[in-house]
Amino acid sequence: MQTRRGNGIVYGEEVEASGWRLRRNGVARIEFSDHVMRLCMGPTEALYYSNAEISDGGFDKLPHSSGVLEVNARLTRLHYGSAGWGFWNYSMRIDMSYPVWFIYLNTPGPYLLRGFFAQTGNVFTPIRLDHRDRWERLYFRLVAALTRLGMPLVPIRITSTRPAMQDLDLTKPHNYRIEWKHGEAKYYIDGKLVARHTAKQLQTRVDIWIDNAVYEPRRGDPGRVYRHVTMENREEACLEIIHL
Repeated sequence: MQTRRGNGIVYGEEVEASGWRLRRNGVARIEFSDHVMRLCMGPTEALYYSNAEISDGGFDKLPHSSGVLEVNARLTRLHYGSAGWGFWNYSMRIDMSYPVWFIYLNTPGPYLLRGFFAQTGNVFTPIRLDHRDRWERLYFRLVAALTRLGMPLVPIRITSTRPAMQDLDLTKPHNYRIEWKHGEAKYYIDGKLVARHTAKQLQTRVDIWIDNAVYEPRRGDPGRVYRHVTMENREEACLEIIHL
């Protein structure tokens, strides 16, 4: 693979190479070397979106209705925003969006889903939780209990309050595997089964990204979409996909 270099500000650039779509927004870059694909974003201003992303489809092409995805990945630092890898049907509409992926989420202010999760649709299993104080932890436990009882306090369901691998170091390389087939999604880390969800069969793409945002539904939103909540990062952060 050739190396793609270049820092600077890019708005909505998307190119296609060897069947993959490479997207950069804001301050972001994508590099390839013999053994590493590096998706980087930042430093980022709080009010502007920055994203580095690679996928194998778009509105015109969603090639997977099931599948197996295995990556060796690490984050270079625990930034503010999100990062992840898996399958997604490429919609941000609240009633349509359906991911089958691992996702990291982090914010400087209060946020229910601060940590690392296996997510299928609106179902979350915590792998690692990064709440900063006991009030955040108590709130998470309360919401998790209510969602498991079917109470619509938030439009998600949290399967457990006990992280599957609380000591997981996301800045170290690990093997992540998703097996999505026969109406079920299984999530493995270093060969260990960490989550198991019922899963729909629908058309998706493979999606791998890092950005400076988390997402929230807003009451009365005329677009009925998950909105970006962007954050400041004073240093660059990268997601590395390692080819062994």
